Order: sequence, then structure tokens, then C-alpha cells
Amino acid sequence: MNIHGPTRRGRLVITAIMTLLAGITVPSTGQQADPLRVLSDTTAVQEIELGDGTTLLGRIVRIDGDDISFRTLGGVDILFERRDVRSVRKVRGQLYDGEFWPEDPSNSRLFLGPTARVPGHGHGYFGVYELVVPSFGIGIGNVFMISGGFSALPGIALRDQVYYIAPKAQVFNSEYVRGAVGLFWAKPGTGEESVGMAYSGVTAGTPRAAFSGAIAFPFGSRDGFSDNPLLMVGGEVRATKRLKIISENWIAPSEEDAIVSLGFRIIASRLTVEVAVATSTGGGGFLPVVNFSTAW
Repeated sequence: MNIHGPTRRGRLVITAIMTLLAGITVPSTGQQADPLRVLSDTTAVQEIELGDGTTLLGRIVRIDGDDISFRTLGGVDILFERRDVRSVRKVRGQLYDGEFWPEDPSNSRLFLGPTARVPGHGHGYFGVYELVVPSFGIGIGNVFMISGGFSALPGIALRDQVYYIAPKAQVFNSEYVRGAVGLFWAKPGTGEESVGMAYSGVTAGTPRAAFSGAIAFPFGSRDGFSDNPLLMVGGEVRATKRLKIISENWIAPSEEDAIVSLGFRIIASRLTVEVAVATSTGGGGFLPVVNFSTAW
């Protein structure tokens, strides 16, 4: 047996992930260096940070040489010079009672299970699940995303870690309902059998509150697809501007057992932190869930 093969395979996986992330996060040489511009989408929101640390939300309405005319979300017009701008970026979110709530950058999933949302072209995330599973996700076009990662369990050789990949395609998108199909595939570094599941799911609701459900068909490379599907049901409620309550539950109808979880997600602009507790209805104690993720 070639003991070096899995190690090289693991290094290739890590190299591919980091190369993909580098290609996403570093602007190409052809990208416009000056981001100050008037957006054609009049509903878009721009965040401008000035040199004194002041942050403004609204949109640039006119650029006249070095003079920038900016209209805040409250309808106040502000004039400043180009040299006063430290940074500008387009942000996504909604207005609630006159206050801007940033979009949840991790809304393509609950804690681990998928929703029917995708990040959008060029948007993505890098995170760590349960403190030991580095992961990434990136939107390709406006209907497709690919995510993946690997375990980093201490005391276990790289060749014995688990690697996974999870593509997802959105097949339906309306104002309140989205549908998607996807695949989760995992392979132990030295294991002979890969495992995974194919699923279809739906997310219904608004950015304030939504329900997600999916039916998944587990499979293994040795035995093929299982005759017993899994069901996922979950929900999310945006309690405040920065706090979302989440429940994710997996049900195995054939075994009359379920894994249920409840917790929250803290949304701090592009950073999200999740804390939850999961347990089995068949007993077995409680498992803490702790995830961190940063988006772009």
C-alpha cells in the first residue's frame, strides 16, 4: 500500500481550496481600481467609510470630478470630496422601520444543513464548523454554488482526515419560495468507501422568518443508494438586527429517531457566529454546536 498517496491527495485538496479562495478574494488586474461610481440599480445600498471613521449607508447619486454627492437611507444629501473616502462597498439587506438590517451572509445553510438559497455570483464564505472542520462556499452564477472542506482533528494524520464536497443548484426562485437540489459527498482519506446523500429542498418565507425542508437519499460507494430517505426540517427567525434563532432537525422515519437542534446565529456584518445544542430523541446526551464564518 502506498502510504504517501493519501497525504499527497490531502495536500492537493487543501491547495485547491486555498487557490480557489485566493482567486475569489484577490481582485484581478482588470478590475476597476476606483470603486466610487453611481450604480444603475437604484435599489442598491452602498456603504461608505470616510477618513474620520464615519460610516454612511445609502447610495452615490452624482460624481462631479472630485465631488461626491451621497444620499443616505434617511434621504439626507451629503457632499464630500473623493479624497475623504476610505472605502466603499455594495451591501445587501433590508430596511425595517427605517433601520437597515444587513443580509445574513450564511443564509445558504442552517447550522450544517442546506437551505434552498445560494450566495449569488462571486459571493461566498470561509468558516470553521465545530472548531475542527474548515470549510468554504462560493456562488457561481446566480443559481449555483459549490462548497467543501475537510476535518482537522488534532492527533490524526492528514491522510486519515475526512474530505467533503457539496454542490447545490437552485431550480426555482420567487419572492417567497425557493427550491434547490444538491449533493453531499465525503471520503475518509484512507477509507475504501465514500458516503454521501443527494437531496432536494425548499425554503419558504422572508428574510425575517423562513422554513426549510428537504428529503435526502443517503448512498455509499459500496452499497449504492439506501432505501430509507432522511428528512430535514428547520426554521429561522430574525429576532433582531444582529440575532437569528435557528432550529435544524434530521428525521430518520424508518428508525423512528431524530436529531434535533436549537440555537442562534450572531450576524456582525460579514462575520457570523453560531452556538447551538443538538440531541437525539433516542437518547445519547447533548452535542454543542459552535461555528464561525466570514463572507465576502
